[in-house]
Amino acid sequence: MKESSNYLELAQLPDGSIVLRRSDDHDNPIVKIEFSNESKDFLQGQELTVAKEMIRAGIESVSGNVSDLDDFFDKQRENFSKKQNIVH
Repeated sequence: MKESSNYLELAQLPDGSIVLRRSDDHDNPIVKIEFSNESKDFLQGQELTVAKEMIRAGIESVSGNVSDLDDFFDKQRENFSKKQNIVH
């Protein structure tokens, strides 16, 4: 098993958006979530918690139960692509 010091982190950027990214690659987030001002008012500072659950729910809907997001992304890494996918 390859040892790695990187890990996944959920971070809030200065513009207010929330990203899931590898700790060693801040320029290429895996997921980016932006809440409207109305949503932020409703969430009362809980945006990070909600974003984490949104990401977990999305992964679980595709792959089943996911207890460790780092392990999931490591196993799925070869399926990732830089191309943009648009979901309607």
